[in-house]
Amino acid sequence: MIERLEQLRNDRHKDAKKWKEQTGKKVVGLFCCNVPEELIYAADMLPVRILGEHEEATEGNLHFPTNVCPYPVSCFDQALKGHYDYLDGLVVPNVCDMIRSMYGTWKLNLKIPYVHFLEVPQRISPAGVEFLRQALDQLRTSLEDFSGNTITEQSIVKAIEIYNRNRSLLREAYELRKNGLLSGVEHQGMVLSSMLMPKEEHNELMTQYLEEAGQRQPAGDGVRLFLSASMLDDTDFVRLIEDCGGRVVADDMPTGSRYFYYSVDDKVDPLKALAERYLTRVTCPRKMLPEARLKFIEEILEGNEAQGAIIHNLKACDCHLYEYPFLKETLESKGLAVLFFRGEETEAELETQRADIEAFIEMLRG
Repeated sequence: MIERLEQLRNDRHKDAKKWKEQTGKKVVGLFCCNVPEELIYAADMLPVRILGEHEEATEGNLHFPTNVCPYPVSCFDQALKGHYDYLDGLVVPNVCDMIRSMYGTWKLNLKIPYVHFLEVPQRISPAGVEFLRQALDQLRTSLEDFSGNTITEQSIVKAIEIYNRNRSLLREAYELRKNGLLSGVEHQGMVLSSMLMPKEEHNELMTQYLEEAGQRQPAGDGVRLFLSASMLDDTDFVRLIEDCGGRVVADDMPTGSRYFYYSVDDKVDPLKALAERYLTRVTCPRKMLPEARLKFIEEILEGNEAQGAIIHNLKACDCHLYEYPFLKETLESKGLAVLFFRGEETEAELETQRADIEAFIEMLRG
């Protein structure tokens, strides 16, 4: 299972090109889980999440100072090296300084036919939901003009149905991981692959994998851990934790529970439902006060019997770094020891983290 899931992530560029050749349709990249993929899907295009790599950003680094978040720099580096040359379009949300800068950076330096900037409000309120609904209506019109396809209310409803089904399957996988029937690496592979391929195909794949996993015997070993991260765009860090004797049983990540934990309400106006879900239900420190974020974390920790917590934040990710003291205090108040990392996405750094993780897990074992 895991080999196939990791192949889907690692071969994402080749697979996207093949999909374009077979279907004759467009591929639209996106940053962040605050972009409603459903609208891109409803325009009969394939939305794919932009991911970075562990290799040195030799070209991307030339465009930015050293004291910035390495994730978007790595993504831009991949694009400059031609790995994202199949993209027909890009949607960039207004979520943080570095992601916001990707709009102009990609538009000026890369030959992408379509780049759209999505305004995402910071205040969670009825006015904020209405603001985002109007921004999504503008995105809808923009996508229609670019794709040549009409995005009807019916097509949005259909997209919501397919995406909600995927979220439901990923939540089932979340429960299987908690109960020891899926490893943290497998679960992370499921979430990442869901961001990179047509959702109907991923739903079929998930149904097959969940049936297979449900027939396993629960894994009894491994120290149960909660993992919070600002961004993990592959399975390497989770694999490192589990190679060291830990078992990730719960998470708070944009490439984890934040992506699928809450579905879109399918009983109200679809644009308003999308605005409501993506503004109020994608829990992110960029737009939520610590109290709301910590309430979500308490919810996902419920029943997971975590013995400790690992927090992995990228350097210069101010939103997550400012939140860290509140998160640490909350976790420790629940009896969880906390191990904190702040750094970059490199192979060398992964190896330096191994000794700390091994010592942390040994301490928890007692």
